[in-house]
Amino acid sequence: MPRQIPRLNIPRPVIDRIPPPVIQNSPPPVVRGVALPVIEIPNPIIEYPTLDAPTREQFEGAITPPKSQSPVKPDKSRLLPETVPILGRDLPVPDAATLITTGSTAAVAVATTMASTLLLRGLLQRLDPLIKKLLKKKKDKKKGKTVLHFMKIKDGVNIFEYSNKGTQLIDVVDNAEHYIRDQLDANLMYDIDNRIIIDASIKDDMTKEGQKRFGKLFCPAKSIVKKLTAKISL
Repeated sequence: MPRQIPRLNIPRPVIDRIPPPVIQNSPPPVVRGVALPVIEIPNPIIEYPTLDAPTREQFEGAITPPKSQSPVKPDKSRLLPETVPILGRDLPVPDAATLITTGSTAAVAVATTMASTLLLRGLLQRLDPLIKKLLKKKKDKKKGKTVLHFMKIKDGVNIFEYSNKGTQLIDVVDNAEHYIRDQLDANLMYDIDNRIIIDASIKDDMTKEGQKRFGKLFCPAKSIVKKLTAKISL
């Protein structure tokens, strides 16, 4: 059988059995019949002080000293004198038109001379490196000109150098056109200081502009062999 929860008897609270208190009528407060006091307060009179503040003109005059009024100088006459004493003699002064023309001519001459000097100086500074290279080129001609041979290979282009010191491989590049352009950008005398020979087989790898620009430098393999054979036979 299921178990049953026993019922709990909870007693009622005790406060329910307490009788209510008896409240008696309380008398009115004592102060209810007292009259309000009358307070007499005197009316104060305040005498404010009078400030004698200076005006703005007086204040600025006290800080900034007054400017001394210098005597007005009479305007000197700008008219040219009729004569000028030189070596004890009075020489007549030319008229204003002649002096203005002479001064303008002198100013123009000075300005032209200065401009020409600056222009020539800048021109000489630009031509100085070129003159030095040309002089160096003449000296190098006596020693012999360097020949640069661009030869196409499977993986790129070999650059051989032929000089009095011998033959040597100076570089291997992927694009001969870009290499020559870079050299010309760095040295404007690159194609003058060196004799450049480019195999005709490299021509197809260049752009149309490159073929047109470097057209005189292409040389067929037969011509190279012919020239080398002629020199060897001599």
